[in-house]
Amino acid sequence: MKNCLSGNKLLTIFLFGLFVLSYASLAAAKEDKTGTDPRGFSSKLMPYYLHTELENGLKVDQLNLFGMYAFGPKMAMTYDLPVWKEVDSTDLGPLGNKESGIGDLGLRFFYKPDFAQSEKASHMFGFEATLPTASDPEYVLGSDTWILSPMYVFVHNIKLISPGFVAMMNFYDFDIEKGTNGSDISRFRGRWFLMQPLSKPGPGLFSGLYLLPELQPVYDFEKDDNEFSLWFAPEFGKMMPWGAIYLKPGIGIIKDDDLDRDWTCELGLRYFFK
Repeated sequence: MKNCLSGNKLLTIFLFGLFVLSYASLAAAKEDKTGTDPRGFSSKLMPYYLHTELENGLKVDQLNLFGMYAFGPKMAMTYDLPVWKEVDSTDLGPLGNKESGIGDLGLRFFYKPDFAQSEKASHMFGFEATLPTASDPEYVLGSDTWILSPMYVFVHNIKLISPGFVAMMNFYDFDIEKGTNGSDISRFRGRWFLMQPLSKPGPGLFSGLYLLPELQPVYDFEKDDNEFSLWFAPEFGKMMPWGAIYLKPGIGIIKDDDLDRDWTCELGLRYFFK
């Protein structure tokens, strides 16, 4: 089935909406110091560069425009757009090549109801939508599929070395419309992480350091074998007066499928709008 909106139209609508929001009043909300707490509904810009190598030798480099817009203390949206993405398949054989362009847009909506909040814990609900905005006609840079992902998030405060938190973001991905090159999608995807500050914020080189290890379990119901994969990435970051900077290397722990991640490396920053 042909998508009712082309990638260019979707991008135009998104960028226009982002422009309008940038001039709207920025919602006042309690935010964490690193931009990693899902409960911190505040407007912030969080671009990052990501390198990924799959088990089959495919290499992907991308520069993402990522950020959050807070509609208020109870509702927020994140946007994640690969404004530049390069897929390198030259190591896969004589037909391999490089494709570059724009990737698929991801939008995530959070809702934080009052009845599900307490001093130490928070339950949030929402959904993620993946829109087929990839610029390449063969859809090497995207999935050519509209994907909807209901979401449940649980966050709880803990204290190990210093006060931190654990967060469990859980998604169920399924396709709602497929293009010519689209595929059936039915999978569980988790993003579970632990936030641990290592030093107090301050002007020193070793001030404001934190560690954020993340575990991503994925169970793909569409596969006949190698359904489960597991990826681990510790984020090392430093709080800054305007936000945070971080480095996040990752490695596949269970990676039996050719399309599972072998290793990754992410570098990014988070800027808080005041």
